[in-house]
Formats: sequence, C-alpha cells, structure tokens
Amino acid sequence: MADNMPAADEMTMGILLQPYIALLLSGMLAMVFVLSLYIWKNDKDRDHRETIQKRFISMGICCMLAPLPVIGFIHYYDQQPKYLVWLGLSPVGLPNALIWPLMLTGTLFLGPLVDENILSRRPGTIGTSRITSTTMKEFCCCFFHPLDDFTLKVWRNYVVAPLAEELVFRACICSLLVHGGWSHTVAGIVAPLMFGFAHLHHLVEHMRHANHGFAKALTMAGFQMCYTTVFGIYASFLFFRTGHLLAPFISHAFCNKMGLPDFQSLFTSKYRKALTIVYITGIIGFISLLMPLTTPEWYNPYIWYYQAPPPPPGGAGGAQT
Repeated sequence: MADNMPAADEMTMGILLQPYIALLLSGMLAMVFVLSLYIWKNDKDRDHRETIQKRFISMGICCMLAPLPVIGFIHYYDQQPKYLVWLGLSPVGLPNALIWPLMLTGTLFLGPLVDENILSRRPGTIGTSRITSTTMKEFCCCFFHPLDDFTLKVWRNYVVAPLAEELVFRACICSLLVHGGWSHTVAGIVAPLMFGFAHLHHLVEHMRHANHGFAKALTMAGFQMCYTTVFGIYASFLFFRTGHLLAPFISHAFCNKMGLPDFQSLFTSKYRKALTIVYITGIIGFISLLMPLTTPEWYNPYIWYYQAPPPPPGGAGGAQT
C-alpha cells in the first residue's frame, strides 16, 4: 500500500504562505474585527440593547469571513482538507480540551474563588455565594428569557464575544502566523499584541459614554490593553498546546465571569492570612500545572507539531505537477 502513496511534494497542494503575507493578513483581520464594531450608526453605549444586537451581527460576519484566508492558504494532505484542524475544531482530544484547561485556569483563580465562596460569607448565613447565585441567574435567564436586555449581556460576555475573539485571534491569526513560517513563540506574542491593541477602541467608549477625560480614558484603555495582551499570550499558549479552539474559549468565558481579582480582601479581610496563603497556593499550582495539564500528547494538536515547509525554488508557491 505504501507504494501507492504519492510523493511528499505531490501530497502538498495549495499556496505556500509567505511570512510577511501571513503577518499582513493577520493585521488586516484584527483591524477588520475592530472596525466592524463601529460600522453601525449608533450613539448608544455598549450595554444598550441595540448596540449589542448590531455587534452580534458584526461579529457573526467576521466569524464567517475570518477563516477564509486560513482555508485559502491551507495545505491539503492525502486529498483531505485539514482546515478544521487548523481552526481548532478537531474532535480528537475534545473532552481533555474542555476539562483540563478550565481546571488550570480555575487554579489561577483559587484565591478569588475561595474568597467569594467561603471566606467572604457573613457568619451564620446559608445559601449560595455571589458568583454561584449570579451564575444560576444568568443560566436560567438564557433559557427562560433568552432575548431580554440582561440575557443579551450574558450572551455577549460569556459566549459571543469570547467565541468571536478566540476564533479570530487564536484560530485564524495564530494559525496564519504559524502556517506562514513564524515560530509558536513569535506567533504567541504577535497575536496577543494585536488582541491587546484591538481593545484600545474602548478609549472612544470611555470618552463618549462614560464622560471620562482623555487622560483617564487613555489610562483605563491602556490598562485593559495590557491585561488583555497577557491573557492573549495565555490563550495562544492553550491553543498551540491543545490545538483546540474550545480550550481558550472556555478559559476566556471563565475569566470574563471572574473578572480581575479584587486584592482588597488581602488587606481588609479578617481571614487575610489564610487568604494570602490560598492566593499563593493558586499561583504556585498554576505554574506547576501549566505544562503537565497542557501536555500535547493528550490533545494531538496538529498546529503544535506543524513545521512550515521551506519556500520552493524560485519562490513559487504550490505543488508542482
């Protein structure tokens, strides 16, 4: 049977993506994603029902268009397209991609989780914590009131926005960069930088709708850019190591739910010593589990093992016939 297999150069069909083209396409995807949010004539704030609905449409269109460059430049092996694998949609290792990255991310938030669910409860009270109660409320609203204003925000914060951002910036941009010959390290920095800069558009919203001055709005948008870039590095790491879009998406949604940690309890809570230990334990646990819980062999990530072929003689792309 091996004698009937085509030669390696015959198995590789399609256009070889040059590094600078991959970088240019990635930048264009990031720019189009941001600009699509502002194509509508709308003076209402981001939480207004009309704004949310229009941005859902924008993100939906982006999610349909963004994979096209990946599909267009992808290589085909054994006459079977692997673009779904490049986009992180492989069924192989899917249960692991759902469980372990979420557990890893939850470990980093061990301090806030313990603080919210155990230490911050009033003595003698019975019931759920703030996180649990709001999660139950959001979950119920999605089923029983799927189109009201509150539920639209829930869909935006935990489903639509994380999914759209991870599809564009991880599944598409990271895949383009790696397929274009950039290393995982470079792609894992460039894509998050684009992701971070894409959040600078909040500067406009801070000034227009929150009535902040330019300096304060710039500070807030700059801070948001920094922490979204850091998260982008982590999300890219998850995407490369697992090869699944689900891994960064579920972690993104979880982080949106948790928000930035409130370190005030470390100084004001009567349990501050215990809470400090829990925070440190979570950080150490996250660092210790970062590599083991993202072991590539658990997920079979095609993008992790992929190495871009060298440019063909004369710089021409595609396979020779």
